[in-house]
Amino acid sequence: MTAPPPKTPASPKPEPTSTASATSASTAKGAPRLVSVAAPVAVDRGFTYGVPASWPELPAPGVRVLIPFGSRRLIGVVRDAAPETLPAGKTRNLLELLDPEPALPPDLLRLCEWIQDYYLAPVGEAYRLALPGLLTGNDVRSVRISEAGAAALKNPLSALKSGEHQLLSALAERAPKELAVSKLTSLKPKIPRVLGVLADLAERSLVDIRWDDGGDESSRTELHLRRTDYLRGTVSDEATLRELVGRSKQRRGLLDFLESFPPGTWVSLAETRGPFPRARVLLPPLVDAGLVAAEERPRALDPFALGEVERDVAQTPTKDQSQALEQLRERLVGRRFAVALLHGITGSGKTEVYLQTIATALEEGGGAIVLVPEIALTPQLSDRFRARFGDTVAVLHSALTPRQRLDAWQQIRSGIRRIVIGPRSAIFAPIPDLRVIVVDEEHDGSFKQEEGVRYHARDVALVRAREVGALAILGSATPSLETYELARSGRYSLIELNTRPTPRPLPKVELLSLSVHRPNPETMLTGVLRDAVAKTVEAGEQVILFLNRRGFATTLVCSSCSALLPCPDCSAPSMTYHLGRNRLMCHLCGRIEGPPERCPSCGDGEFLHGNAGTERIEVALEGALPGVRVLRLDRDTSRGRGLLTTLAKFRAREADVLVGTQMLSKGHDFPGVTLVGILQADHGLGLPDLRAAERTFQLLTQVSGRAGRGERPGRVLIQAYSVKHEAIRFAADHNYSDFAKWELDKRRELGNPPYGFLALIRISGGEANAVVGRAEELIQLVHARIETVVRAHSKDEPTPLVALGPIPSPIERINKRIRWQILLRGTNRHPLRWLLRALRPHMGPSGSGAAQTMALVDVDPQSLL
Repeated sequence: MTAPPPKTPASPKPEPTSTASATSASTAKGAPRLVSVAAPVAVDRGFTYGVPASWPELPAPGVRVLIPFGSRRLIGVVRDAAPETLPAGKTRNLLELLDPEPALPPDLLRLCEWIQDYYLAPVGEAYRLALPGLLTGNDVRSVRISEAGAAALKNPLSALKSGEHQLLSALAERAPKELAVSKLTSLKPKIPRVLGVLADLAERSLVDIRWDDGGDESSRTELHLRRTDYLRGTVSDEATLRELVGRSKQRRGLLDFLESFPPGTWVSLAETRGPFPRARVLLPPLVDAGLVAAEERPRALDPFALGEVERDVAQTPTKDQSQALEQLRERLVGRRFAVALLHGITGSGKTEVYLQTIATALEEGGGAIVLVPEIALTPQLSDRFRARFGDTVAVLHSALTPRQRLDAWQQIRSGIRRIVIGPRSAIFAPIPDLRVIVVDEEHDGSFKQEEGVRYHARDVALVRAREVGALAILGSATPSLETYELARSGRYSLIELNTRPTPRPLPKVELLSLSVHRPNPETMLTGVLRDAVAKTVEAGEQVILFLNRRGFATTLVCSSCSALLPCPDCSAPSMTYHLGRNRLMCHLCGRIEGPPERCPSCGDGEFLHGNAGTERIEVALEGALPGVRVLRLDRDTSRGRGLLTTLAKFRAREADVLVGTQMLSKGHDFPGVTLVGILQADHGLGLPDLRAAERTFQLLTQVSGRAGRGERPGRVLIQAYSVKHEAIRFAADHNYSDFAKWELDKRRELGNPPYGFLALIRISGGEANAVVGRAEELIQLVHARIETVVRAHSKDEPTPLVALGPIPSPIERINKRIRWQILLRGTNRHPLRWLLRALRPHMGPSGSGAAQTMALVDVDPQSLL
């Protein structure tokens, strides 16, 4: 997003409603009583439903209702939008009102409507973002016959109607077991109007209906999983493994995930839900095949909680911090929407500023949300907040069970927990009297969701802050250029922290040209860096080595014919080899397979290792520097509690060297680290992406900032081929302002953000011809509408809209799907919004069978790959 979020749109025009299997809606004095409902389906429209005549009034916006949807029963949310008036007999009635009070407050309702409008997201999917999973989706009621119902069934004088007698009989056959309400429509023989019959029985207490809310709150057990020894780590049985697992990459990924833990380790189902949201569905075939064991075991606490913390008090602020606090408190007291960019060098104490600003908000009865880019930062930051504010802090993240998430949501909504910390989804926490929203490391790309509803949590945070008149604080040592330009132009307040609370300055940075200093192919260390590591460890200090490439080798190369082992489902030239699990993995589509013994191309030759990843660096260091204790931090080692274990060991000085990927740049504080080595700084500069230089500068600056945060000075050694590139030079000089000026000049010349506005149309499908044909159809629509805009503008004015493409995406094929794209660029936001609204009906699926294609819009894309 390259400007302050646009004003919240007025309620959008009513969408068409589904009329299949419609029944008559209730009317009051002849006028239909209708509401618009957001149904939890990926359909880009709202749905109009009638309100039963027996309901005294219309349900309020924000309440959940049970709705008929085809043959299913779903939980929807009543919208604050005008329903479409339909001909009599074309609407269906709401089935049940589920909330006495709205589940979503007015500000979250407006936020959901803004999201569906701005990001062109399906209405129901936007609303699902704001509710815990147990409160949305399918009808999860269960029913069983009550004692009164059993008595009525036996009593010939009970005057049961035919359908009532039939339903009670079916329930009596299953007693004392329950029957899912969703299965009532499939009972044989079929019971006409079965849900109406159920409602009548429930009103007379002849049946008991229970909502499945995720289990008994007092339950002390939960499902745990363990990889068995059957076929564990074997290559010879790869075919057998494939036969047992099937074609599902997600199921193979889940098996591989469990295999990454030490043998015999039980893993809770909750820990698998982050990487595998459908774990419960993927699991049964693995259990049936004997590959995974599953059993109920004692429920663990939040797997990312670090236990008890000692209470602390506010620290005496530095001069910079005092000035920042004074400015932030002025904006907080006004109770008006305000945005402040807190631009502080690494280690300048931004967190202490957050803490003391939020303390002021709490004193006045308000609440706060603190967004962090990844779960890796959540435990560290939440402990600092718990130490300061105690049990008023709630932590939300993907490793919580559905029940834990619902419990937290209820406590937040009731005001018991007034501070919420978590990744991007925490922005939807229903905090009463929200006064402060902090977006820590606001530049981080993980705030943009790349699947489903493609929203940017930072920008959604700004809209929510505006809705409630809150203060939004965007914190970073390397702010995004969009945010920095808005602050520099006066649209946001710019508050700077230029000193560290410790007596040590920023670390000294040295550049090592890899064309002069040749690195060891195994450790990737030049002689200078190797000597520096050895001396640092010998002095009892710690080292961080950064390489943004995980795995053991990026490829395996045949020693005879030089063939690579590409992923058969993607455009990736090769799959990454992981030594610990002896697996080839595609980091694009998730395909996993065992490495072949011989080259499949020539049938001969052994495989040579390609470029090194973090796993290989870890192994090689232990051999090159005997006695040095090495840990690794990347996605392969941070599964479950592995993340916390690794961080805790390194912080406790149980290791000398920490090797890792970009997870090392996420704000970690290791006082013992005095040396940071960056093994290949220009790794990401060659990507065909407009933000490649910006991301490189940010990564280098953030990783460099891990050095010298304690009592001893820090040193950074940056290895690169392109040591003269501006992103690397300015990072070595800790010079954000000059880098921003250089990069912004390039952006201005090309009309890229923040001087232009982008939207990316992605077209994908299984057949290349179908994808290209759909892309050509869309570009014709785009050109026709751009021509309308161009005719309305003076010839002397720059063209307000430009379309580039269609062209194949830089990664043209992922998971067997061909990908093309069209890039839309506008000189200002309004023409681009007009164009996107015109294209919205033409998005989504088209065609059928193998020729089906999908067109999606990514508004304010963060990546063009």
